[in-house]
Amino acid sequence: MNNPDFDRIIADNQYHPNVEWRVVPGKGRGVFARKDLRKGALVEWAPISRFPSSDLKHQDHRESQALHHVFTWSDEPGREKAYAWGLLALYNHSDTPNVEFRDGPIPESGAAFALRDIAAGEELCIDYGYTWFKTK
Repeated sequence: MNNPDFDRIIADNQYHPNVEWRVVPGKGRGVFARKDLRKGALVEWAPISRFPSSDLKHQDHRESQALHHVFTWSDEPGREKAYAWGLLALYNHSDTPNVEFRDGPIPESGAAFALRDIAAGEELCIDYGYTWFKTK
């Protein structure tokens, strides 16, 4: 699905100054830095919808596409899980992440912050917190 025409359409229709999404062969979609980002920088922030763990069916994430984009956000009772909007749901996993998710700058938002200096064009990855699959 690596198509230069699609890549151009996607790039031409994105609105975030720091990040863009692209199709990544073998991974699906991923988020990339549009420009150089300094360690500690607020990379992206977006609304999140928080909900209790009890709202989820108890099944392996591979059995439900919807579960691929749900995060464990906090230990606060009744608000442990979250669905992240914006591009936050598209960050891929790395054992050596270059961003981390934290609460955003306003209530009910989440944000990605740079863990180190990041070069323009670099894929932005988080640590999912456990291993679902092998990464390079």
